[in-house]
Amino acid sequence: MTVPAALQNYPLASYFLSGYLSRNDDPSNFPPAEFPQLFQRYEDVIKAALDALELTKERLRTLSEFNFDSGDPNNLEAGMGVLRAVQALYLLGFRCIKILSPPGADIYCEKNGQRVCCEAKTITKQSAGRRGLFLEDQLLEKIMETLPGARKQVEATASRLRCTVKIVVYVMNWLKHSIILDQDSYQQIVNKLESNGQLPGLDGILFVTKMGERRFHLQDSPDIAALLDIPRPTS
Repeated sequence: MTVPAALQNYPLASYFLSGYLSRNDDPSNFPPAEFPQLFQRYEDVIKAALDALELTKERLRTLSEFNFDSGDPNNLEAGMGVLRAVQALYLLGFRCIKILSPPGADIYCEKNGQRVCCEAKTITKQSAGRRGLFLEDQLLEKIMETLPGARKQVEATASRLRCTVKIVVYVMNWLKHSIILDQDSYQQIVNKLESNGQLPGLDGILFVTKMGERRFHLQDSPDIAALLDIPRPTS
């Protein structure tokens, strides 16, 4: 794919995406009809994450998950998912945010004196929901595929870094689900995960929709919402 000329107007997006776009024709993630607004969205997310992390673009790109030059769509979506998770956590008032080296959770942060570790999982465009299921059940199925491993990663990191709060962040790249599912839908998903025994060891799940909405669902005991000063979700 020829690198779109419009990308040059977005210095951060150009720095991280030029190599990817020169190696990969990816109309799923880069539909030409969405230029240049799409590049602006990448620019905004990358800038917000760099500010939250207090990193230079050069330092971030030395981390393999943020070097997209291989042209692998899964690498791109997962890496950007981590940056979107960082942005969401910062907007929720978390500070001292750091990207962690593998193995283990992706992100360390703090709030109100609490040490927090988070694993970011991206629901990618490469992984469509199973046909025949309601949108809510499609998302639930994808979460159940990855949540056991994510929980283990968070628990291992929490033990090593003495974190008191453990969170999994699900970053949504499914547009239809992001538009249609509401707060009650996400709560129903969390309720089903709890009834299936998927949540022990976790203090909460944060959903970040494609439009950037943040939907936080926290366990009640102890009262993590009050501890972290997170408003209770409303419909």
